[in-house]
Amino acid sequence: MSRRWRVRRDPWGVPHCWGATLEDLAHAQGWSAAVDRAWQLETERRRSEATTSAVLGSADWDDFAVATGLPEMSRAAVAALDEDTAAWLAAFVEGVNEGLAEGASRAPEFLATGTEPGRWEPWSAAGVFLVQHVLMGSFGHQLWRRHVRATLGESGMDLLSHEGVPLGGSNAWALTGSRTVTGAPMIAADPHRVLEAPGIYQQVRLSTPTIDVTGLAFPGVPGVAHFGHTGSVAWAITHAMADYQQIAPGADPAMPHPLTPAGVDGDIALATMRRLLLARTVDDVDAALEDWVEPVNAVIIAGADGRVRERVAGRVVTQGGTTRAVPPARRDLAEGEAVVHANDRRASVADLGEEFAPPHRGGRIAELLTQRERWDREALSEIQMDTWLGSWPTFRALLQRVQPTGPAAEVRRRLLTWDGHMDAGSVRAALFARWRSELVGLVAAHPRLEALHTPTGLAPLFAPWTDPVARIGAGIERVVTRGDAHGLPLPELATAALARVADTLGDRTWGESHVAPFLRAVTSTAGPEPRPLGGDGDCVLATAAAPGLSDHCWRGPAARLVWDLAGGSTWVVPLGADGPPDSPHTLDQHDLWRAGAQIPTPQETP
Repeated sequence: MSRRWRVRRDPWGVPHCWGATLEDLAHAQGWSAAVDRAWQLETERRRSEATTSAVLGSADWDDFAVATGLPEMSRAAVAALDEDTAAWLAAFVEGVNEGLAEGASRAPEFLATGTEPGRWEPWSAAGVFLVQHVLMGSFGHQLWRRHVRATLGESGMDLLSHEGVPLGGSNAWALTGSRTVTGAPMIAADPHRVLEAPGIYQQVRLSTPTIDVTGLAFPGVPGVAHFGHTGSVAWAITHAMADYQQIAPGADPAMPHPLTPAGVDGDIALATMRRLLLARTVDDVDAALEDWVEPVNAVIIAGADGRVRERVAGRVVTQGGTTRAVPPARRDLAEGEAVVHANDRRASVADLGEEFAPPHRGGRIAELLTQRERWDREALSEIQMDTWLGSWPTFRALLQRVQPTGPAAEVRRRLLTWDGHMDAGSVRAALFARWRSELVGLVAAHPRLEALHTPTGLAPLFAPWTDPVARIGAGIERVVTRGDAHGLPLPELATAALARVADTLGDRTWGESHVAPFLRAVTSTAGPEPRPLGGDGDCVLATAAAPGLSDHCWRGPAARLVWDLAGGSTWVVPLGADGPPDSPHTLDQHDLWRAGAQIPTPQETP
């Protein structure tokens, strides 16, 4: 191993990468990613190059990647880099290529598929970043809006708009120093993503003689773009819910694709990712984000000097096919203030999109933050595990409107005495989830919504965004709120759902069915044993199920962290830091993640 860079691991297997220069550090980060996540890197590289079908079979993704132009976008993103960023990226890719052989020897998926890792080029890293975000924007929601308008007309949007629907996002909040026990600002964050094995984020510490950064990296992408702590400044993001993509005109009806800022401008902000590693102050982070591209993010920045700032960063594609930077809506917090971001509609982002997450998570976090004058890291991490279901009052009000008889009356009685917490061990939470799913099925089958089941003609890839049952399930709270005005007999449907649940009344707990399968590209390799989870999509603990389809958790906190600007920050990821199934660090954080505990960020010098 070169004397100019090295990698050591903390007791949890988290890589601490050191380099004599920023380029040496990038080499070390690339090497550690390849050694720990070789199969993940291979899969994501193939997705960016539209070559997954050769290994995984289905051609749907490859057709989408070709239509979107992902290979061309990846190359364009590195074609005009400044000299410093190009050298940094080249060193990272060199490190990946150096580590792939060792990584492949640890990853059984290569043997299972009869493949070997392909060589990386500079555009491979850009492609991985694009793959992780091309379907994260508003494109899928725009497909749903188009289908609703085509089948139900504009009035259908009032009922089935996904304003207030928990389709993903994140929580992030910050407190100024007078609200913390250390006297320094703190940021708590938990990004919500599809839960995969291995996880989408890699915990890393990145050091040179002059920088020392802890953060969450996308394996295969240099730096720590979304969540980082440089010692004197830290930042965290949430999705701003902007309509920053447009459906590309003239596309194949079966395979539409988004027009994205990266595709229009040939840029994914790699220079910004490098500059963030060099940041020392709130102003440094803020200035770096002036050139951010996509996704459009709401950002919280906190400094050891006591300042806390929020802003919005990114670009949107206009109706004319050009791009524009979003207004930053920059604001510094007053001392004693807290700020909460949870993908909900706020003044700073209200003009950027049509649909936002419900106010439940953000409102609950803000409410909980009033319960103490000063907070420590452990107490902030407890908030991240709160299981109160913000939509429960809406459903409770519907139940109070009905008067079933027989066994259904007992189901109603038990539900109305429930405390509204989606705890893993709660029988009533499981009962509620079963009633909600039955209600979704009855609503979806109602003649008023029959037209929604007209085939869309879209490729199966887009089913999560256009399947009527999935979308009604995601938006069932809005349906309950507005259904009467649209001719849906909600009391009748609610009563029928109670009767259906009464036929299978039991004592199963929510956690028995609310488990995360953790998606894997190759299912022949062993995955994590399903474990009970608390929470749900409208909880701060946003382990989202799919009402009407499954109780399984398909997306949730892909990491949790508490950045303390006084030092001693903590974090945790589902599963663990490593990728190979036989590693001691593949699953060693998982039970901590489930329980809400966190581990210290790496402290030792490599």
